[in-house]
Amino acid sequence: MNLPIFMCMLFALQLFYWMVGRYTSKGVVDKQDYFLAKKSVQFFPLMMTFVGVIVGGGVVLGSAEEAYLYGWPVFLYPLGGALGLMVLGTGIGRRLAQLPVSTVAQICEVTYGSCMLKKIASLLSMVSLFMILVGQIIASSKFLVSLGISNTPLFVIFWGIVMVYTVQGGLKAVISTDLVQASLFTTIFLFCLGYVLYFEPVAALLPLPQVKDLIVVSPKLTGWLLMPLFFMVIEQDIAQRCFAGSSPKIVTRAAFAAGICTLIISIVPVFFGVLAQSLQLEIPEGGSVLMSTIMVTTNPILSSLVGCAILAAIISTASALINAISSNLSSDFSIAISNSKDSLKLIRRITGLIAVTAIVFAFYFDNIVDVLIQSYELSVSCLFIPIFIALFKKQGNFISALLAMCCGALGFILFRLYPIEFPKEVASILLSLFGYVCGEVIASSRQNLESLYEK
Repeated sequence: MNLPIFMCMLFALQLFYWMVGRYTSKGVVDKQDYFLAKKSVQFFPLMMTFVGVIVGGGVVLGSAEEAYLYGWPVFLYPLGGALGLMVLGTGIGRRLAQLPVSTVAQICEVTYGSCMLKKIASLLSMVSLFMILVGQIIASSKFLVSLGISNTPLFVIFWGIVMVYTVQGGLKAVISTDLVQASLFTTIFLFCLGYVLYFEPVAALLPLPQVKDLIVVSPKLTGWLLMPLFFMVIEQDIAQRCFAGSSPKIVTRAAFAAGICTLIISIVPVFFGVLAQSLQLEIPEGGSVLMSTIMVTTNPILSSLVGCAILAAIISTASALINAISSNLSSDFSIAISNSKDSLKLIRRITGLIAVTAIVFAFYFDNIVDVLIQSYELSVSCLFIPIFIALFKKQGNFISALLAMCCGALGFILFRLYPIEFPKEVASILLSLFGYVCGEVIASSRQNLESLYEK
């Protein structure tokens, strides 16, 4: 890779993203504009922002790393997110779009009539999203270091530009830059794949998937496949886009189309990971499997473009996370209730503080992967059952939702202290479901007793 060319491309693109974000932020006048883009987002930008949220550092860099170790079965890793979008496209997204809420946590208040449950759900959501955000920033840092770029001021400027347009324009700016970034990394990734398939003869000799490879990764399958799929229903940054769609019909179409696009894009990092394994490439310590393989199989200009595309994928996910966390904090805890200009200034300050805090955390934490995955699973264990049921039930029982959250949290802790052969992620969700059913039984019994007492 030609580093001067790469740096020029990178900051030219950053400047362009800032210009796009600044232009769209001019129309932001109130809280609904800032967090829901006036509920007027059309099909194509909605589809591309869904892609931008899902295709982040984990899908791009993580898939290649895992494929280098385990081969083709790693395709199941990004498949979970793609299937999650398709599930949204089959009707869940429509139901989310029809709800009179601006955050996922507010579903607890609307369905179960509890402000306390809303705040618990919001806190769990913010913790998970914040750790994922920190993980994205760390991924970008490690990626740049793997290319030989370890300049702290440049890194701060890089993320400072992202912070400025995200803070200024809210969801409108995020979606407009997502459109540019997702178009960029999709085009470059697919072009790079086509280039290597055409010019690299060894690509035709890649091993086909084997059953034995699937057996090796079988313990990871539930974490790879089910957790992203379930998380899609309760993830604030995804739901926020469902709430912002111009109609439920557009939301379902955009989500399903984004799932297909994500599936196609995910082939690229897995392909290069398997290619690195086949070529028996020696990856330097701390190096990127994806970039190492691309630098070997392409030219410096294309390698530089791919480097910019990888960072575009990371940025698109990170900016969505910043806005989603700010939405939870501002909307679920009665901060900046009014739609005045002063309220919008406060919201922007909150958003900026979240971004700065995440950047600071990224400097002091390194091995964040385990914490990130566990926070991800904690949200699913506690919130999936009550939120999913709330999508199909207009009025629920407070005790059912509370027991579902408590039992999910218990399962999350219990199955780590005392491992079982059954997948712990599924076991925690089943325990949460058991808690919900117990709550329904308690509520029904109480109702029957009250009826008998009245008689």
